[in-house]
Amino acid sequence: MDRQLASSAAAQEAARRALRSRRSGGEGPRIRFGTDRAGMTAAARSESLTIGAVSRPTRRIRSIIFDTAVNDLRKQNIQLRGYEMHGAAFVELSWSRPTAPGVRGSIELRVPTLEVGKMLGFSEPLRRSIADRPLEARSVAETERRERLVERAHTRIAVYFDDGFVECGGRRANFHEIELQLIEGAEEEFWNVAAELAPRMNARFLPMSEAELALARATGAGVAPVKARRPTLAEDASLDEAIVAALSACLDQFVANWPALQFQAPEEAIHQMRVSQRRLRAGVGMLRRGVVSEALETAAARAKEISATLGAARNLDVLVDMLVSGPLAQANGEPSFYALLDAVERRRIEAHAAVAALVAAPRTTQFVVDLRAALAARNWRPQPGDDGRAALDTSAPGSAKQFATRSLDRLHRRALKKSRDLAALTPEQRHHARIAFKKARYAAEFFQSLFDSQAKARRYLRRTAALQDELGAFNDLTVAAELLRDLGESDATLAPASAFAVGWCAHARGGAAADWKKTEKSLKKLETFWR
Repeated sequence: MDRQLASSAAAQEAARRALRSRRSGGEGPRIRFGTDRAGMTAAARSESLTIGAVSRPTRRIRSIIFDTAVNDLRKQNIQLRGYEMHGAAFVELSWSRPTAPGVRGSIELRVPTLEVGKMLGFSEPLRRSIADRPLEARSVAETERRERLVERAHTRIAVYFDDGFVECGGRRANFHEIELQLIEGAEEEFWNVAAELAPRMNARFLPMSEAELALARATGAGVAPVKARRPTLAEDASLDEAIVAALSACLDQFVANWPALQFQAPEEAIHQMRVSQRRLRAGVGMLRRGVVSEALETAAARAKEISATLGAARNLDVLVDMLVSGPLAQANGEPSFYALLDAVERRRIEAHAAVAALVAAPRTTQFVVDLRAALAARNWRPQPGDDGRAALDTSAPGSAKQFATRSLDRLHRRALKKSRDLAALTPEQRHHARIAFKKARYAAEFFQSLFDSQAKARRYLRRTAALQDELGAFNDLTVAAELLRDLGESDATLAPASAFAVGWCAHARGGAAADWKKTEKSLKKLETFWR
């Protein structure tokens, strides 16, 4: 009987995997890598892309991004791209909403010519969107594309090797990119191929193509930082589905902010990347009570290393802002304070360079594709109970809500306990209270869509976010004081200004203490939304 039950469960899981793997219309996931010429050669010769592969004729593609001189289309998150291939001309119109980063709709048409006047004739709404201002070519890319179709374990993957250059804003830059797209079959196998390929070609993941980045630089539009996206789950979702949705959202936020680092004022992108890694680590920590997974533990450990680099940069960003608005504003032009600010700025430049190196490092790309592969494979097993049996069937409908209710109860109770008698807590204890509320808030965001009381959920999230900000501001002053002491000890000429700024931080912390009793009273009235 036990064997029959095990066989039935295995058959059901196989059926679920087959259902997840089913694709239609060639709209599977994509990934784009940047590399150099040697990396292109290594990838082309790798077993991952040669065994079971069929090559197609090389194509030469000329691609043009059109917009008005004042960037009407880009301001509306619209992209109009024309391209020529094998003597035929096509136009692609794609768009996105700021509320759904990374999600784009598109239409593509074959047209007689890329001549702007004739091309505009196909769309009256497009003409209205640019207020009848003339279109012009904002960037031009010439690409030699080699294409292969790889079949592996009943999975078909299209692979595009692109060598070319882009001209934009009077500048020309060469690029070497490889793009993979799942055409049919198992998403797990697709990400396995990507994970195998990345280290062979010294690859870096590209959230945007070089042509798109060149256009953003030339137009001065830049790339906006991306905030966290809350997962949307059905009420009867399984815990397996919730894990994939929650951790995928963390990864999406992480990589979506990479392009913004290349433009002015990358501070917000660094902050959002740091938030993504904190959310990921908090998610894996919470899931330890539901599943066992070496892959998720490895991802959390790597996220901790990434967070350290991001945190160092973020702390210096906060310190610069604090010095300018606080102690420096009271310095009455004292030169030593400007010397202190210069020293902080030098450290901040070094920290930002370390973040840029982190993003460009092949190891960071490997972290992304390895975690994608683990999520596609659902590389975990249920956490066993005291009797050795699975405490929760993570694939069962409704298991996400069951796990969420228990987790939210536990994290909420822990946060309230850590914040008891806030006014009397030491800075370190307040920091621990902040971490506890942060974990409760992240869990609430992960599971919010599972519950009916959305108005209560929004109130809960607003209040916990506000408390996190209050405690965060207090912690920022503590961290700032530590950095200032280090600067004063490393350079005697900075010591007087550093000591004054440390005193200013202590005074600011003391001024904040008067609100803690009021804050604690409001926390006791905090209404949960999951029960």
